[in-house]
Amino acid sequence: MASSPSTVFLVLSLTLATVSVVVVSGAGEAPSPAPTGPLNLTEILTKAGHYNTFVRLLKDTEVTSQVSSLLNNDRNGDGLTVLAPTDAAFGRLRPGTLNRMDAQAQAELVLYHVLPRYYGFVTFETTTNPVRTQASGQRGVCTVNVTTAGEDRVRVSSGVVEAELGRPLRDGHPLAVYSLDAVLLPPDMFGPGAKKDYGAADAPAAAGKHGKPQTAPSSSVAAAPDEAPSKEVDATATAAAGRMAPAGWAAAFAGVVTAVAAVSLLSY
Repeated sequence: MASSPSTVFLVLSLTLATVSVVVVSGAGEAPSPAPTGPLNLTEILTKAGHYNTFVRLLKDTEVTSQVSSLLNNDRNGDGLTVLAPTDAAFGRLRPGTLNRMDAQAQAELVLYHVLPRYYGFVTFETTTNPVRTQASGQRGVCTVNVTTAGEDRVRVSSGVVEAELGRPLRDGHPLAVYSLDAVLLPPDMFGPGAKKDYGAADAPAAAGKHGKPQTAPSSSVAAAPDEAPSKEVDATATAAAGRMAPAGWAAAFAGVVTAVAAVSLLSY
């Protein structure tokens, strides 16, 4: 039995509709191309939040330009690692520490948190101390020491402050960015023999809950006991005078009464 023209037309319509659905659905499942463009460290930190002070320092010292140049240079195959202190970490520094630094000192502090190669958590486990940073001081290239304790646990020490790396804000070659709850203080600036005083005596406050602070100088420790006894003696003397005052008044009153009685007897 021959098919009618209407039947043939219906079959062709259904076939074309099926092909269209398949093509459209297949096009929808195709992955969209990943956005391309230069890596931007300040953009990563700003999007993460809680890194405003570090971002400001990166911009003021123009270190962000150096980082961008290295990251987007095809000849730099080593990559970079940035240890980013949080706003809370900077807040634990002695008040005015950053303001006492000139532009060069601020740049050294920022570069001390930049390592000149990409480090994943696994890479840290096989690295050799000391680890170079991008900072240079009066003693040459500044370094840090890295220790690992189990999977995804890395501690970094400057010799003045030690802290544990937090969650990675970005982890993929050529850039790794880790959160840090303490500001790493370079020994050239905060350690013994530093040329300028940026608040080394109060530096342990920057260590936070994970930091291991440096012991305060013996002179500053000895000063407190010298002052404390005099205050205690003054307080003790004042308290003793307060306690003895009523007894003194009572004795004086008794003397007056005795004298009046004696005069009365004589007169009698």
